Amino acid sequence: MIQSPAARGRTEGGAAVTDGEAGADGLTDRAALAGATGMVMALVPCTAESARRVLGNAAQAAGVTLPLMARTVIATRTAPGDADPDCERALRAEIGHARTPYPPAPPASGTLLPSPHVLRRHLNHLRAVRRRTLASPGDPALRAAMEDAAYTLCVLMGQRNAHSALLAAEELVAAHRLPPSEGPDQVRPSAGGAD
Repeated sequence: MIQSPAARGRTEGGAAVTDGEAGADGLTDRAALAGATGMVMALVPCTAESARRVLGNAAQAAGVTLPLMARTVIATRTAPGDADPDCERALRAEIGHARTPYPPAPPASGTLLPSPHVLRRHLNHLRAVRRRTLASPGDPALRAAMEDAAYTLCVLMGQRNAHSALLAAEELVAAHRLPPSEGPDQVRPSAGGAD
């Protein structure tokens, strides 16, 4: 079981583990951090920088080192029973905070939004990359593809974070699917043709 220093009586003395040391499950800290970053990128969705911030905040909230938090993230996927409950709670809270839907900022004046068809195609691409990244979070090519897809969506929607861009894009695509509403002053064409 991967335990936090608090659960182990702080046997590590709270000292940070250096890169390259083997973790409790045999992964090196660098590999665990890369895999954990990929998983958080796919779960939120977000860029690698934001994912590392989520991991750092969760580690700080749980009172553990970043490598231990990364190994906990990997354990939640590979061996859920081995994940430290305190670390897992802190991680869930940070992911929830990162996914909190802030109202998307209105695009800057003069910003042209893409057509719903372009957005739908990009959203499908983003979803496919998220699924592949969750399946193989340690793959650097998938993390780069996730980073690119998240950044592109931010640019397309004129948003500063990928989650807000995702919400805004999904809203725009959904609004395009709705039939136009008929107001009281709009006249429906008659079924019989012109009089």
